[in-house]
Amino acid sequence: ALVSGLFAKFSDSMKSRLSDLVAAKDAGSIGEGVDGFVHLRDIDNTVAQKLVSAENADREQLFSSLANKTGGSVSEVAKKFSQGIATKAKKGHWFKKASGQWVQK
Repeated sequence: ALVSGLFAKFSDSMKSRLSDLVAAKDAGSIGEGVDGFVHLRDIDNTVAQKLVSAENADREQLFSSLANKTGGSVSEVAKKFSQGIATKAKKGHWFKKASGQWVQK
């Protein structure tokens, strides 16, 4: 309940960009990182760049809030978030490993 309440604070802006985020993932222009953030794969795509910046700013606030509420670290929260995204990801979406290598689901 605590987590869902916190998520609601950030969910409006995150929800409003979700379809664009999924479309960019489908196109392969962005991917998820093990750090809990989205990463640009197509550096010449300005639309994707703006999407990545906005999404990561919200995620940073979300992770920070969750870490404060749970007493965990921001990186632990981000890692759990990343794992959750990876399990729900569609086939063909890209993931950036800690090594910097991109892999496709």
